[in-house]
Amino acid sequence: MTQFGFTLYAACVDFMVRVAALAGATYRDANAFLFFVLWPVVTVALLAIVAWQAVVLRRLERRR
Repeated sequence: MTQFGFTLYAACVDFMVRVAALAGATYRDANAFLFFVLWPVVTVALLAIVAWQAVVLRRLERRR
């Protein structure tokens, strides 16, 4: 399992290095964008979807 974890980590870092190179940025910039911008945006979007689903379910339960 340790070898799999290392291989997965190396693949992710390699992906980030390539994406950064394509964007004309450094690995640190790409990593900061991922963790300080993209991750919070995705988290807030998923929370909004869950809240919307709760509202829809509540409305459906009231119709019964």
